Amino acid sequence: MLFHSLDYFIFLAIAVLGYWLLHSQPMSRLVFLFGASCAFYMAWHPAYIVLILGSAVLDYTAGLRIHRSNNPRVRKAWLIASLCGNLGLLGVFKYYNFFVQAAGDTAGLLGMDVRLPLLNVLLPVGISFYTFQTLSYSIDIYRRKIEPTRNFFRFAVFVTYFPQLVAGPIVRASEFLPQLSCRLSVSSEQISRGLFWILVGLVKKVAVADYLSVNLVDRVFDNPELFTSSEVVVALYAFTMQIYCDFSGYTDVARGSALLMGIRLPENFDRPYQATNPAEFWRRWHMTLSSWLRDYLYFPLGGSRRGPIRAYFNLWLTMFLIGLWHGASWTFVWYGLLQAGAMVLHRAAYRASKRTKDAVDPWSVRVSKVFFCLQFVVFSRILFRATSVDNAVDVTSRIFSGTSSVAQVSAGVWALLAVSFIAHYVPRQVIGSMETSFVRLPAPLQAATLATGAAILSMIATSAAVPYIYFQF
Repeated sequence: MLFHSLDYFIFLAIAVLGYWLLHSQPMSRLVFLFGASCAFYMAWHPAYIVLILGSAVLDYTAGLRIHRSNNPRVRKAWLIASLCGNLGLLGVFKYYNFFVQAAGDTAGLLGMDVRLPLLNVLLPVGISFYTFQTLSYSIDIYRRKIEPTRNFFRFAVFVTYFPQLVAGPIVRASEFLPQLSCRLSVSSEQISRGLFWILVGLVKKVAVADYLSVNLVDRVFDNPELFTSSEVVVALYAFTMQIYCDFSGYTDVARGSALLMGIRLPENFDRPYQATNPAEFWRRWHMTLSSWLRDYLYFPLGGSRRGPIRAYFNLWLTMFLIGLWHGASWTFVWYGLLQAGAMVLHRAAYRASKRTKDAVDPWSVRVSKVFFCLQFVVFSRILFRATSVDNAVDVTSRIFSGTSSVAQVSAGVWALLAVSFIAHYVPRQVIGSMETSFVRLPAPLQAATLATGAAILSMIATSAAVPYIYFQF
């Protein structure tokens, strides 16, 4: 059930209506929302709901046991059970086949014929997101940062909440659970803001991401040999904007949908292509994943507290795993290595410069840093988008082919790239003023705006729905 489909909005209307009809019955409301979230997930593949429910039962039980015991060994045993259970499922369904094939390839290089069985299973949608979400709950209880909820349905809603279930943002229990416990209320302003962000997300997805995908990006990566050097470069910029609008558009729809129920989800993007260096980029891109790995991996490893060598290793490992989190393939291994190397080099250069944290660059210097950081992001996306290492090599080789025609890039693609990049660099308050203006409109004018936007999007939408990129992660 894609967020930009009619099915989703029919489902959302029913879910929101049922949620508010049960506003005076907290337990019934939780059960209803849990059931709706399970139905949403089961629309993709019914059998895999068992995995989510298994994670929910495991971490609900582990949280209670960890909190109840003062015995360090018992607490650690339940934490290990949570870690092994969740990461074990993630490893089996997402990484098993890749590591088995890698082991076979390595054995082949050593002259051995090793053939291990492969699993013929689908990758559960959203498994990387809800695994990290439930893990943070157990870890935070173990660290005594939060107390467990004793209401299973409240916890189950936290795990399965449909707006952010399959592609984030990654929500922490400390942010989400209190919103289910407080008195239910929502204002007309919240509803207006929710509808505004749903519309913004749909524009990003349908009008920008899908158009760029169908009209240039997919064609270039499917057959790079048919395109010139310049056309491939344009396609890389197009993919850079496509993936941003695709993922941030999903987040906008998710946050808007949740706001219709009075629930606030965290931001996941902060205009990432305005970053001046790789570290800042990852603080702006997929912010909930970056902060999760910082708090639950980088800091526990020691962060920068155990000397410079250990700090570089901790940073390298964290960034490498960010790359590998995105997919089980050699392209993502290389993508992770590239991002990790860039972060280590940036840290080394920053320390060598002895800059203070409050140092401010001149405007011209900042612009140049943003430009060069964007180029790194754009060209590293080859590994992110390529279907294989061979495909990445083919695309890269076309960049150096020396051909310069752009005849296969349509006027629509040029116009959309120009508008979308300009919009990305406008001051944040411009978008804020648009949101405020929409909220202040009378309800009939808001409805007319939404109806007009929906009509336009339906006319320009591609003939076949394009899935969200991050569904595969």
